[in-house]
Amino acid sequence: MARTRAFGRCIGGDLPFRVKYPRLYSLSNQKEAKVGDLRVGSTLGGGWYFSWRRSLIVWENEMLSALMVELEGFTGRQTEDVWWWRLEDEGKFSVKSMYKKLEGVMLDDRSFPLDQGRVFSRIWRSAVPSKVAAFTWKLLLNRIPTKANLAHRQVLPPESPLVCVMCDDVVESAIHLFLHCPVAMKVWDDVMYWLGFMFLTPPNLFVMWDCWVGVFSNKKIRKGVRLIWHAVVWTLWKTRNDRIFNNLTRDVEEVVEKVKVLSWRWGLSRLQTSA
Repeated sequence: MARTRAFGRCIGGDLPFRVKYPRLYSLSNQKEAKVGDLRVGSTLGGGWYFSWRRSLIVWENEMLSALMVELEGFTGRQTEDVWWWRLEDEGKFSVKSMYKKLEGVMLDDRSFPLDQGRVFSRIWRSAVPSKVAAFTWKLLLNRIPTKANLAHRQVLPPESPLVCVMCDDVVESAIHLFLHCPVAMKVWDDVMYWLGFMFLTPPNLFVMWDCWVGVFSNKKIRKGVRLIWHAVVWTLWKTRNDRIFNNLTRDVEEVVEKVKVLSWRWGLSRLQTSA
């Protein structure tokens, strides 16, 4: 966001004057002045008044001349300055525009295959708390702090064990922890049995999502199943953290029961919000 100040924003441009002319900005005594405050006289016959900490030297005067060219045709308004969100044409903030911006930054503008893009677009429509949807988003991007990711970023000491705390057998990566770990597989199987369907463990979480929601044709049921999918991954992550940080171990039955309770709470909260 930006305000229309003398060195706050280029007229008709994207770069702030303070960035485009950093030398002049450092010498100015009017860093917080608005552009209109520096106008002297009428729009047609007036000029500009600048105050500097010292006299400008030759090359600094050349910068000032370039700035004056950019100010040509400036028309002052009697309205107050307003905040403007540059990612939207109307200048108003939206989560969607911020999401697209962050997605481009985090993914270096890489595009997803069609099936993966479809999953990402539906995550945010799920009837779950925003922090849970954000966690799922990071999980699918493989950005959550599993031991494998922490070791890759050199966060963990070299001698730190990287095995999964749930099975104590395989390196803890996202795909192992949430899909191929024996504990996770048993949780998924029990939840599917509860819902009345069953399929083999897929190779990745994107396929798991498609298989999970593709079982049902009814739109309302699919929304509920998506909610339960989020509840499973969220509960598995919380169970993993409790084991590491609180030395608290839960069996599969307890984990599945937590999934059911959490799903019920989220669903009830959604109904109360829409009522």
